[in-house]
Amino acid sequence: MNKAFVLIALVTLAACGAKEEPKETARPVRYEGAPQQVSEVIGIGKVEPELDLVRLATNDGGVVTRVHVREGDAVRPGMVILELENSVAAAKLPQVRARLTTQEAQIAADQKTVAEAETRLANLERTLNRNESLYTKSAETLESLQNAESEVRLQKSVIERLRANVQVSRNRLIEIRSDLAIAERELALKTVKAPIAGTILNISATPGSAVPPQTSFAELAPDGNTIVRCEIDELFADRVKKGQQASIRQIGVGKALAEGKVIYTAPLLKKKSLFSETAGEKEDRRVREVKILLNNAGSLLLNSRVECVISIQ
Repeated sequence: MNKAFVLIALVTLAACGAKEEPKETARPVRYEGAPQQVSEVIGIGKVEPELDLVRLATNDGGVVTRVHVREGDAVRPGMVILELENSVAAAKLPQVRARLTTQEAQIAADQKTVAEAETRLANLERTLNRNESLYTKSAETLESLQNAESEVRLQKSVIERLRANVQVSRNRLIEIRSDLAIAERELALKTVKAPIAGTILNISATPGSAVPPQTSFAELAPDGNTIVRCEIDELFADRVKKGQQASIRQIGVGKALAEGKVIYTAPLLKKKSLFSETAGEKEDRRVREVKILLNNAGSLLLNSRVECVISIQ
């Protein structure tokens, strides 16, 4: 019993006498910014036309009857892209044109009637002048003179009424011409044309399919220069300037695909947007958007993902 007690006491004293070693604390690391010896900055970019892509749509939806282009086709301004079903609009147009022709004929007839009435008025006025002259010589009765005056006044009122009819007909003609312009516009909306010269990148419309109004059915890349829009990490963002030379490479491959220079640097940093792998992906780093104008795009395809190497020396 005494030996066991002594052993326990010795173990307790040894435990109490042991000292706990202090834990090492983390030291703060001072941020020194981007390394000063860096001569080039690399970012990931996407090949795009310098002018924004044009998303083709129609103001008046409908069923597609014919598609005139395919993906990759070059188009000119005014070239027909597709046609929508237009039987109602096409039938309305000749009806309005017929009304226009009828109204123009009505105006011509009304003007002829006015001209005839004016001729009769001129004759009546000559008769009145003759009667006045004869009356002063006592060669004509007062009744005849008064009758001639009455006929002149009556004919003048007739002419005023006829001229008013002509004006009404002209106003009606303006309305019909407006209806014609609307009918022509409605028919034109059934045909979608290329607004500018470029290349059709994709088109989803097919004959027989329905195209909703104000909904894009194709993308058109305008003719012109090609750029690469890339994102530079915030660590080196302030080093990139307009006019700096850049080399475009395939990602992971050292061979240059094209050369160019920086033509735009965004005035602010933002979250990565071009190349996030998943929607809503969280990203701690911020980037600066940069646009590089290519000297010669060569075989680079639009929307290609590339590596941008910008010389900052």
